[in-house]
Amino acid sequence: MMKLTILGSGTGVPSLERSSPGYLLSIRSHQYLIDCGSGTLRQLIRAGTSYKFLDGAFITHTHPDHVGDLIPLIHALKATPNFRRESPLRLYGPSGFKVYFEQCVTPVATKPKHFNIEVLEVSESLAIGDLSVTTCPILHSQQLNSVAYRFELAGRSIVLSGDCDYDPAIVTLARNADILILDCSFPDALKIAGHLSAGECGRIAAQANVNTLILSHLYPVRPEDDTRLAEAKAFCSADVRLAEDLMTLG
Repeated sequence: MMKLTILGSGTGVPSLERSSPGYLLSIRSHQYLIDCGSGTLRQLIRAGTSYKFLDGAFITHTHPDHVGDLIPLIHALKATPNFRRESPLRLYGPSGFKVYFEQCVTPVATKPKHFNIEVLEVSESLAIGDLSVTTCPILHSQQLNSVAYRFELAGRSIVLSGDCDYDPAIVTLARNADILILDCSFPDALKIAGHLSAGECGRIAAQANVNTLILSHLYPVRPEDDTRLAEAKAFCSADVRLAEDLMTLG
């Protein structure tokens, strides 16, 4: 069984309705974060679980709104009273993630005494038990690398783009996916480079032939969210929904 919980459907702009980007992938007794923006640890509690049970995290890129709770996660695992973690914490990220971790995370979080942190830069694919993970580089920022992830288990597939612009690579990665979660930062009229607009999300979903399209990473802008839905639906026949914090998919 594979279930995804949306912990944060928002951006780096503070919002009472939408937390910064973060998702929880649950596979039987294993749990992984996909990105961990500010507030993710609190959202885990609201979702009925805890940072204590995480096996690791998949990071799409290292902009602050996607890694804001990475240092607090490590600190919490070290500092919680009457709790001692001994299993390793595995952190996956794009090319350059190890350097980022060594320069920006380790000096602040410091090395744990009782468990190891394994920092891995993802290539095209990897297997974690029965879970198959496929990645591809995506277009987002000229300053750092970004990747999208496809998770497959027992014939089910979930794809998350992270922040990205239109790119044939995400279409290929998402081909025939059950669930595709895309960066839908803005409606079409407010499109900016490095992020998808709603209409582009719809075109990607149509080209990839996905069953369900979830519009996430939603900036608090006008026109209202109904415009995003209409613009995406105009291009695809998928089941199109707006992401909401604590929404579950599986």
